Amino acid sequence: MFISPMLLQESTSPPEDYANVITELKLDGVRLIYSNVSGTPKLFTRHSLEVTHLFPEVTKVPLPKGIVLDGELISVNSQNKPDFPRLMERFRSDKVNTTIPIQYVAFDLLFYKGKQITQLPLIKRKTLLNEVIPTDTITVVTSQWVEGNSKTYFDVVKDYDLEGIIVKKPQSKYQAGKRSKDWLKIINYKYRMGKRSELVGKETGLLLYNQVGYKLQHMKFKTQKNREKLYEKYRQFLKNNIS
Repeated sequence: MFISPMLLQESTSPPEDYANVITELKLDGVRLIYSNVSGTPKLFTRHSLEVTHLFPEVTKVPLPKGIVLDGELISVNSQNKPDFPRLMERFRSDKVNTTIPIQYVAFDLLFYKGKQITQLPLIKRKTLLNEVIPTDTITVVTSQWVEGNSKTYFDVVKDYDLEGIIVKKPQSKYQAGKRSKDWLKIINYKYRMGKRSELVGKETGLLLYNQVGYKLQHMKFKTQKNREKLYEKYRQFLKNNIS
């Protein structure tokens, strides 16, 4: 069973009522839905493309039957930071490439014991999520969150050169396929520009994605402003459409 994920509204800064929210780290990965409601565990991208075969280590983790999870698939580097280009190597491979370790970070529970629970408050779904995710594996884990402190959290994220934060209302319902102000993303754009140079490798060009063959091509542009604009579109295209 696939459920279209709830979308994030972008904000330039943490909300004014920052003390009354759930704050999480924004992970630089790919959104995936995990479902075993039909019996066999399956993984789907945000556009319902099944990619179960690419990540067997995730579906091998024993989880209770009758659940649907929303989460982010990441790969971390030697500094223990999410590494998006490294994760793309897994997606582009024709065969399962377990030499690149991955981790599925679940941040929401949509089905529990075979019943849909999207109408429950987020804080309640978080409690149930902790019940279904085992603590003896690092392949599937729960997202760590704090209550309030979003401004302080964002300052720490910038200090450690991470992507950003997610801020959610504790009483929010899960609105499948919809973008809501109940869930906000605040981006550290210094991080984004740093990752641009990692993906490109040169200051004069940009890597482009070929959806059919998962190939990356190099394309040159004259102005830095145009390169940065196209890079942002390219990055979002990968996150939204990669399989």
